[in-house]
Amino acid sequence: MHRKLSDVRWVSLLLFGVVLFAYGIYIRWFGLYGDDWIYLWNYHQFGAGNFVQFVSTDRPFSAWLYVLTSALFGEHVWLYHVFLFVLRWLSAVLFWWILRIVWPEKVRQASWAALLFALYPGFRQQPISVQFILHFGILDLFLLSVATMLLAAKQQHKKFWTLTIASVISALSIFSLEYFVGLELLRPVLLWLVLAESAPTWRRHAWLVLRAWFPTLLVLVGFAIWRVFIFSFPTYGPNFLYQFQESPAQAIKQLALRMISDWKAVTYGAWRQVLTLPDQRGDLLFYGALVLAGFAWTFFLLNLRQQEEGVPQESVSLRLKEWPVSGLVVGVFSLLIAGLPFWVTLIPLDLAFPWDRATLPFMFGVSLLIAAGLDLVIRPKFQALLLSVLVGLAIGSHFQNAVIYREEWRELQNYFWQLSWRAPALQSGTIIISDDIPLWRYSDNDLTPLVNWVYAPEQSSTQQEYKYFDLSTREESILPGLEKDLPVSHSYRNTTFKSTTSEILAVYYSPPGCLRVLAPEDYIAENPPYRLEEALHLSDVSRIVLDPQENAKPPEVLGAEPAHDWCYSFEKADLARQRGDWETVVQLGDEALNASLVAGDPLEYLPFIEGYAQSGQWEQAMDLSRIVQKEKPYRPSLCKTWSRIQENMTGDKNETVVSELRVELGCETSQP
Repeated sequence: MHRKLSDVRWVSLLLFGVVLFAYGIYIRWFGLYGDDWIYLWNYHQFGAGNFVQFVSTDRPFSAWLYVLTSALFGEHVWLYHVFLFVLRWLSAVLFWWILRIVWPEKVRQASWAALLFALYPGFRQQPISVQFILHFGILDLFLLSVATMLLAAKQQHKKFWTLTIASVISALSIFSLEYFVGLELLRPVLLWLVLAESAPTWRRHAWLVLRAWFPTLLVLVGFAIWRVFIFSFPTYGPNFLYQFQESPAQAIKQLALRMISDWKAVTYGAWRQVLTLPDQRGDLLFYGALVLAGFAWTFFLLNLRQQEEGVPQESVSLRLKEWPVSGLVVGVFSLLIAGLPFWVTLIPLDLAFPWDRATLPFMFGVSLLIAAGLDLVIRPKFQALLLSVLVGLAIGSHFQNAVIYREEWRELQNYFWQLSWRAPALQSGTIIISDDIPLWRYSDNDLTPLVNWVYAPEQSSTQQEYKYFDLSTREESILPGLEKDLPVSHSYRNTTFKSTTSEILAVYYSPPGCLRVLAPEDYIAENPPYRLEEALHLSDVSRIVLDPQENAKPPEVLGAEPAHDWCYSFEKADLARQRGDWETVVQLGDEALNASLVAGDPLEYLPFIEGYAQSGQWEQAMDLSRIVQKEKPYRPSLCKTWSRIQENMTGDKNETVVSELRVELGCETSQP
């Protein structure tokens, strides 16, 4: 018992260290990504109890986890990240526990596999904390169910019913998330290995396996009946079966090719990613330090443990029931069944966001396969060295992923703070449209809650006041056409939205340029998103409330207001230009130029050009105009600005000055 306890503490420390290096030290970098916003906005609106209704359409039995966590953590984003970190660590410990039960003498090998499991590089959405506490919570319960089932089978005379009940209760988590359904078929294989010495004949052996599996098998059968015949397929249907009915041979061929491609992706493709180096020099130094730290931590503890135990050189057994062959067999079988939920529904599996989430069920088989393979083909004295190298590289790979999410969070903060500066309030029913926004970890469904949180923070109705549409995915599916006054209706989960195509506001964002609110006559870019260009005539900047009683402000969960850089000056100046407040435009321009701030896009000088001209400061207006004029694609927009200046100018002398300046800029005609 003392030795077992020592093993648990040792492996827990080892795994905690690598998980900390890989995920934990970056928590302060992260915010909310993907569906995190949808879940947290639902809590903000209605409280924890509303999750029962919120998830009723796709995963009704997952509400309990979000009710519990939101009630505990509220809107403290960092707590969700810490909780997911703990769940990730526990999943590795539970995985190690299962391996120790199945192969009790293989302490080092179980530790190897657990390390690979904890750092599996195929899944790279760890920073999406609110969404994935469900996935890792259910994974932990599945692993706990398997472990207690195996213990009950081995110790039928001690706490059999307690362990069996715990296993069944944990197995019920399958109703909350279907990702790990395929792995349920792994139970009889593990039981067969565990009970190999408990029966004199194969029939007795099979009977013991079936008896131990039967309680959780009933849960699996019950889930299948509920999922197929009662709850059916509310989101993703069994598309493979539909294809099979139409063309069996073609469907089987395509499925076989898909399975081979997926296996390659989750094994070779996933671990190949750890060989990529950072592009930035500063990141490279930190990356190198982390790789060395992860290597040293793992190599030291693995060798320390080996020295303490005096581990002998083991001979490799090639018998089917013994390690490492049995480990390879279980690993391969796990890969065969892990993808069943995705292959039946034809949900994509890819190492790119967002489909890398489908790699989660494969972690079990891939980690076991690599650990057994190392033991089979690598000499014992090199095994700890090679494994430590893999651990270090995997930690470095997760650091690079963390940098991506850090920058993504900063871009989101910039995006919505700039939007709130430019549009202090919006009329209810406004549809914000964009095209291919450079926010790669968010869909428009994810951004809609944030828009509502900014402009209607006290909203408590399922009828949303605002909507965000990315035309790259919504132009044909949601917008009925590109004419005005057409009805627009969209429902998502427990929310609905209704408006018309006359209530659209177009925005464009391409860093390092600032966010721009577009009017129909505005120039977008040299190579504009064509869908946004086609819909630009629908954009109505009058949807912006110019003088609201209270300015909109992003929620606290988005972070503090960033420093007032050039984009702050531009957004506020563009808003003042829309008001016709030239004094404010000039003041903002003077402050920005005196601080040596520079535009990220020359078009951002246009409000200041107009403000200086309207104030009679011709030299300043021309200095900025010459900067814009250097860029040939921007000259028409510059000339439009000067045409508007001329139209609003009074006094013969001023009109003469404007005409001369327009000639100098190459805008000879009144309309460019």
